[in-house]
Amino acid sequence: MNKKHTVVLVIVGICLVIVGVVVGKFFVGDTKSTASNTDYPLLAKRLFVDNPNDTRINFSPLRKQLNQYFTDNNLKGSLYFEYLPTGTSIRVNGDERYRAASLMKLPVAMELYKASELGKVDLDSTVTLKKEWLNDGYGTLYSKGEGYQLSLRDAARILLEESDNTALRAILDATDGKLETTDLALGSLDIEFTLNKDTSIDLGTRSYSSFFKCLYFACYNNKADSQEILNYLSNSTFNNRLQAGIPDDSVTVAHKIGVFNTQVQSDCGIVYYDNGNYLVCVMLMGEDNETTNNQFKNISNVIYRFVSDNKQ
Repeated sequence: MNKKHTVVLVIVGICLVIVGVVVGKFFVGDTKSTASNTDYPLLAKRLFVDNPNDTRINFSPLRKQLNQYFTDNNLKGSLYFEYLPTGTSIRVNGDERYRAASLMKLPVAMELYKASELGKVDLDSTVTLKKEWLNDGYGTLYSKGEGYQLSLRDAARILLEESDNTALRAILDATDGKLETTDLALGSLDIEFTLNKDTSIDLGTRSYSSFFKCLYFACYNNKADSQEILNYLSNSTFNNRLQAGIPDDSVTVAHKIGVFNTQVQSDCGIVYYDNGNYLVCVMLMGEDNETTNNQFKNISNVIYRFVSDNKQ
């Protein structure tokens, strides 16, 4: 091999090394997220996003605070908390089942929108109130009287914002027989519940939270419908429970309350806090009065303070 040939080979080799370093740096540096997803296909993709939502490393102090609050105040009930960016959760008797009552109006609305997505109903179609639907238990739609007309979409809004019993009857009539059993929210989300002889439902805070999580991740209804439902829930007129524990009025809370006579009170929803959104669901034994409502407020405030104080 002559000297000139040797020099050419050396130059070519150096060029290949340089190209290799540059290309390697490009793929390692610029596609790190893609490579990580390939290496860990069973982990959540959000773990490999360059700028993920704010995270919490240790929720043990909050878990201790919440358990202590239930003990100190002799509360009988259930709580489920989940930090949505990471899925970290806290349960206080989270699987104990209580009467859901008006909480079940949420899956009724979700099923209405599902029927619309499947082409079984038209949300903008008009329904006419029937005398047998009028119910003054919750909401004011009953006062419009027999013959009043509104769209199914408006009925859904009134149902979720005001927990209106008359709107509930109108929606149940519109969706009756429209969905297969496998398309119903309870079955689709694999909710654990007890069906009582009077057709009422008992379930725990962890199970009920699945409805909100599925709206948040648009896993039952499509994105547009999930957004619309959550928007109605964020305009709830019942703000003396979980909402009352959030001192910042700019923080959105999409939630649904439940009232079962003087026995069980509930409030569940999503708190949209500065890239640290979290879900909280509370069911307490007690009357629908200021004392019980203040317990919801205090629990909500404990959680909010922890999240805000530990923001990274």
